[in-house]
Amino acid sequence: MGETDEKDTAPPTAPTEKSTTETPVVSEPHPESEADPKETEKLLANREEKTDGKETEKPADDKKKSSENVNGNEEIINIPEEASTETVKVEDEKAKADKPNKVQAEEREVKPKKVPAGAFKLPGFFNKGKAKEADGADNELLEKQEADKDAKAAEAEEKPKRAGFFANLRLRNPFAKKQAEPVPTDDTKTKPDEEENDEVTAEATDKKPEEENAVEKKEEEAEQAPKKGLLDALKVPLASIIPKRFKSGNGEGEDDLELGKRPKNRAGLASMETLDDSLKDTETKDTVDSKPGANGTDSEALVKPEEKKDAEKDEADEPTPSKYPCFDRIRNYRCTVDDIAIITGIVVFLLLLALIIAFTFIGKSEPITAPVRDGKYIETVTSCGKVEGVLEDGAFAFRGIPYAIPPVGPLRWKAAQPIDNINYCWNETLKAHNATPVCWQFYADGKVDGAEDCLTLDVITPHVRYDNPLPVVVLIGAESFTGDSPGKLRPSTRYARARDVIFVRPNFRMNVFGFLALEQLTKSSHPPTSGNYGLSDVIAALKWIQLNIIHFGGNPESVTLFGHRAGGTIVAALASSNKTSKLFARSWISSAASIYPGNPLPESEKANTAYLGRIKCEDAECLRDKEDEDVLDAVPDTWRRIFPDLPSVEENATANHEWLVLDGHILQQHPADVWSAETGKLKYVIGTTSHESHSDKLHLKYTEWTPELVTKHVNESKIGELGLTEEALKRYNATYQGLVSMISDIRTVCPLLTISQKLLTSQFYVVTQTGGELGIANVDSDVQAILGRYEPKTPEQRRYVSAIQQLFYHYVSHGEIKSELRRKLLDIGQDALPTYNSENCDFWIKNDVVPRYARLD
Repeated sequence: MGETDEKDTAPPTAPTEKSTTETPVVSEPHPESEADPKETEKLLANREEKTDGKETEKPADDKKKSSENVNGNEEIINIPEEASTETVKVEDEKAKADKPNKVQAEEREVKPKKVPAGAFKLPGFFNKGKAKEADGADNELLEKQEADKDAKAAEAEEKPKRAGFFANLRLRNPFAKKQAEPVPTDDTKTKPDEEENDEVTAEATDKKPEEENAVEKKEEEAEQAPKKGLLDALKVPLASIIPKRFKSGNGEGEDDLELGKRPKNRAGLASMETLDDSLKDTETKDTVDSKPGANGTDSEALVKPEEKKDAEKDEADEPTPSKYPCFDRIRNYRCTVDDIAIITGIVVFLLLLALIIAFTFIGKSEPITAPVRDGKYIETVTSCGKVEGVLEDGAFAFRGIPYAIPPVGPLRWKAAQPIDNINYCWNETLKAHNATPVCWQFYADGKVDGAEDCLTLDVITPHVRYDNPLPVVVLIGAESFTGDSPGKLRPSTRYARARDVIFVRPNFRMNVFGFLALEQLTKSSHPPTSGNYGLSDVIAALKWIQLNIIHFGGNPESVTLFGHRAGGTIVAALASSNKTSKLFARSWISSAASIYPGNPLPESEKANTAYLGRIKCEDAECLRDKEDEDVLDAVPDTWRRIFPDLPSVEENATANHEWLVLDGHILQQHPADVWSAETGKLKYVIGTTSHESHSDKLHLKYTEWTPELVTKHVNESKIGELGLTEEALKRYNATYQGLVSMISDIRTVCPLLTISQKLLTSQFYVVTQTGGELGIANVDSDVQAILGRYEPKTPEQRRYVSAIQQLFYHYVSHGEIKSELRRKLLDIGQDALPTYNSENCDFWIKNDVVPRYARLD
């Protein structure tokens, strides 16, 4: 900055006194230009005269001319050829008054130069020290000092200081809107020059005195400014070359040229190539062309007429942004660092928002459930018709749904028949609100109750949901084969809701209605078989579950068969049958018997012939015609339930009645043989309690069980006959709790342990957490805790309930025991720990007491 251009025209002739006070203007630096020493010294001399305040006050005319010739801020207006005659005459008269006639004649021969759209308009570029001419731009002259300050302030705002790596990084605001060029109309296309001439003429003629006074005031302030350095004197800011404001012809407002706001949005900047060509062109012209006021402004001489025409043609041909196709604008767009950062942020934000919305809607999506009527009733479908359940304690209960044809009349003592005939179905919706009678059975207190038409089941579900099937637990509960079913194994509506499981409890035939094997009955059936009718009932219920449980919100592929006492024995028998391989996935067996049928069907039929004499029948037709009560009254006392105790001296293990038989249809071989060849397809959990053999009958035998009475009771049993009393009492205390624990090991715990050791996929547990007044772990301790009916009184008991529930429901939901407990002998006290001591079982097995005297049912 501050250097003069070598291609500048000749200096002005005969400078006057006023020219010495005028500020010379330095042109835009050019690559090939060199500094003019004389011009620089002259510039510095003039700057010192102004800033030091040595210059005397001049007349008003001189000040006016000086302010008008501040070339750094002068706006040069192009006056086209088509300007009005009146304007040209005014210029000619002023030119004649200041210049010789010869020069004026030469100037008339030169055609006026027009600056094309987009070219630099350099005010005062070639009229250094010349007198002011009436070119229509006198109102826009600004003092150079103020222009420098404005330019520096604008540059400081446009380029904020940056430090470090980002000092030279220039970022663009991607949200700034570009000034759209207006679509040219017919009027603007045909008469652009005429409108421009009108604006220029209005500006030249409408100059107001107030604006002249403002210019004079600015010049006085500039003269009082402090001295600047050499670099500041040579530096020409952008504002000294390109005018920042363009006043409209009427003087009512200003438009920003940098934003393209000129009359008709004419471009205000030109490329460096255009400037170079203009400078070269001025060198070949006469010196007269460089004089101000010669047929136009001095800046018009910078542009060739051909270039102006080409530029105007290009401007006319250039399409407006609205005409560009959308993909072209996108393709031509160049991203900056800001653009990339903003786009990346927007993309990341949208992805996070999409994930949040997705997880929100997935987590809170409405489940597909059956509608609830009146806030209490719910309806679903089965293979035989619609059924309606009722709301109970937060879960829905469907009670008494038939799953097989009633086993009455000719179907008595025949295998269960699934409902495959529409005659056994119902027409309208079945109101499954109330429980149906259980099958005929004997209770522990001697009472007899039940019905023969009893093949129904109950379904307890937390909700009838179709999009998220729940695991299913089938409850097979019975105290013995003679009755007391379901015993303690009743479904819990509260735990169905709390644990998200579905409980199903089927009724099945008990006693002689469910397990009588006779030759007359075998010959009347096809295929010829008898006995194990109760097992066929459970199999029919499992088939119904596979077909219908999905309509209750259950998963038919996640069925756990849960048996207790005699029900556990049934589950163990069904687990060895090939008729149930695809009907359930896993089993939980609690306190079951371990002695299973070893006699084939003919031997069992022969052992049961005494029943025919008691009922007074000789064929199957007579048996089926008997009344229910008559059938039950004919049952021998030896077939009834026997409460466990120590083996007696005269006890014959083979003399007791066996309800299960190898019928050749459901049970084809002994379960022990099946378990020995077990391939691991079915999973088992087998367990019991440490005081499983406790009964009121045993406890009430003596008023108080003292150590002497305990020792006497052991000596009078088979244990005393074998001479094991002393060793046995060392292992167990001479108390009632110790006696019950001894009986439980001999009858149930140790025999079940031997069975579990034969199974590859079994888990064995013993509940040792005691409770109640007697401080024992009775036979119901585990199932009561699992179903939520155990009442803990101490912190240890509360931990026990939590431990066994976690163990059970994790197994039901996932089909396995936790890895740290897998294939271990579990001692479930306060916690489930793999610490059960089997030394007592080893002692009984070694002395041939186990499994010889194991419980049958």
